[in-house]
Amino acid sequence: MVLHLIQRSPFSSTSLSDCLNIIDNEDSLLFMQDGIYIQNHPTLPSISNPVYALQDDLKARGLATNKLCKSIDYQEFVKLCTLHEKVISWY
Repeated sequence: MVLHLIQRSPFSSTSLSDCLNIIDNEDSLLFMQDGIYIQNHPTLPSISNPVYALQDDLKARGLATNKLCKSIDYQEFVKLCTLHEKVISWY
């Protein structure tokens, strides 16, 4: 089980598509920094893995929580990291 941290916007980077090419069914995705712009990307509904968005990054960019992404705080972020065997950052 891997937690994938998507930190770049899908509109300006291939991080998301690169990640989706190797992701496993048991993996999870966390959108943070500019990666939270996935909320406005047409790919989001097609992702079947658990997806999360960091609350502080949503607020910093004036975005509302999307029903397809669970909004989490830093405490939940740390918990996610410990629940997964590996954590991979995508820039």
